Amino acid sequence: MEFRKFEASIIDFFMKKNGYAIVLTEDTNFTTLLRQTLNKHLGLRNKCFSQVSSVEETLKLIKKELASDKKLLVFIERIFKDKEMSSLVRKIKDEYSKCVVFITMTEAPREQFILLHELGADNFITKPIAINTFIEKVAHSIKPQSKVSQLVEIAKTMLEQGAYEDAANVAKTVLKAKPGHSAALLVMGDAYKGLKKYEQAHKCYMGAGDSAPLFLDPLKKLADLYGVAGVKKRQLDCLTKLDKMSPLNVERKLDIGSIYVDLGNFVSADAYFEGALRQANKEAMDYLGSVSQRIATAYEEQDPQRAEQYLRRALRVKGDSLDKGDVDTFNTLGIVLRKQGKWREAVQEYKRALQVSRKDENLYYNIAVASAEGKDFAQAVACLKKVIQLNQEFVRTETTVAYNMGLIFYKGGEMELARVHLETCLDLDPNHAGAKKVLSLM
Repeated sequence: MEFRKFEASIIDFFMKKNGYAIVLTEDTNFTTLLRQTLNKHLGLRNKCFSQVSSVEETLKLIKKELASDKKLLVFIERIFKDKEMSSLVRKIKDEYSKCVVFITMTEAPREQFILLHELGADNFITKPIAINTFIEKVAHSIKPQSKVSQLVEIAKTMLEQGAYEDAANVAKTVLKAKPGHSAALLVMGDAYKGLKKYEQAHKCYMGAGDSAPLFLDPLKKLADLYGVAGVKKRQLDCLTKLDKMSPLNVERKLDIGSIYVDLGNFVSADAYFEGALRQANKEAMDYLGSVSQRIATAYEEQDPQRAEQYLRRALRVKGDSLDKGDVDTFNTLGIVLRKQGKWREAVQEYKRALQVSRKDENLYYNIAVASAEGKDFAQAVACLKKVIQLNQEFVRTETTVAYNMGLIFYKGGEMELARVHLETCLDLDPNHAGAKKVLSLM
C-alpha cells in the first residue's frame, strides 16, 4: 500500500505538476533504468527526461525548462568525464535552488559525500539500484511522505515568504508532537532570527545541535548568527569546527580566511586561502578564478600586494585557456594594482583582458580611469571615445561613471564632450558638487 503511494507521488509530479528530469551521466545502464521506471513501470507516455553530455548543456537546459515553468529533477553523476561535479551542484543550488538534485555514484569518500550534502544535494543513488528502491528515493525527495516532514516544509516556505511568526508557530506544532526534532528547531531558530530575537534563535540552534551532534546545519546556523551579531571569534570557532567535519568546502575556507584577515592574522588567513585554492583547482579551473577574487577582496583594503599575488596566480594557472569568464579577475587585478599606484601595470592587465573580450566597454573605461590616474590623458580620452562607440548609454550606468568621464574629457581638452557628460551627471544627481564645480571652470 505504501509503495503505491510512492508511485503515485512520482506520477503526480510528472503528470500534474509539469515535472521533468535532466540527466548528466555516461552510464547507459542508469538512463535505461530511468526510462524503464518512468515509461514502462509507471506508464508515463510523454517525454519525461533529457540526457545531456556536458556541464554547459546541463545549465542551459535547466534555465530553459525553468523558464517554461517546469519542475525539475536533476540527476548528476558524481564523477563525470573524470571530473568531480561538486562545483556544478554548487552552481545549480546557488542559481536554481528549486531543482531537486540527485547524485548518482558507485561509491564516494565520506568527505566528498558530506560536501555534496552540504552543497544541497537532495538525495544520493548508489548504483546498481533496484527499480523499487529508486522509486522510493525519488518519491521521498519530491514530496515529504510523513506529516511531520510536510509541516517542516510548509514552515520553510513561510520563512522564504518572510512570514516568521507563522513559521515559528508551525515549528512549535511539530515540536509538540516530536520534542527535540532538529529540523523543526532549525526552522524555529530561523524564524526568531528573522524577527531579530537573536537569543531565542541561539537557543534553538544550540538545541538542534544537541539533538543531532553530527548534523552540520546547527553549527552553520550558529556561525551565521554570530556573523550577524558581529561576534567574529565565536563565528570563527563554529566555522573551524565545521571545516574539520567537512574539509572540502571551499566557500567556508574563504569565510574563515576573510575573518582572519579582519582580525589581522594574515598567516592563518593565508593557510585557509591556500587550502581553498587547492580544493578549487581540483574541482574546476573556472571555479579557481572566482575563489581568487574572493581572496583578493578580503585583502584588497588591508594588503593589496597580497591580493595581487593571488590574482596573478589564478591567471597563471589558466595559462592559454583564458576566456571571457576571466575578465572579472583582470578587473579585480587592475583595481588592486591601482591601489598600489601601479597604474601602468593595471593598464597592461586591462589590455590583456581585451584580447579575450574585445568589445567590453567596461575594460576601455577602466583603462581610461587608470590612464587618467597616471596623467596620460591622451590615452584616457581615446579609450573613453571607444566606450561611447561601443555603448552610448554607458555614461548613465551611475553618477560616478558620468562624472569620471566628464572630468577626464575636461582634463584631456575635449570641452564639448566634457560638458555633455557632466550635464548627464547632473541629470542623474542634480546636487553633484564635483560636476557643478568643473562646469563652472568651463
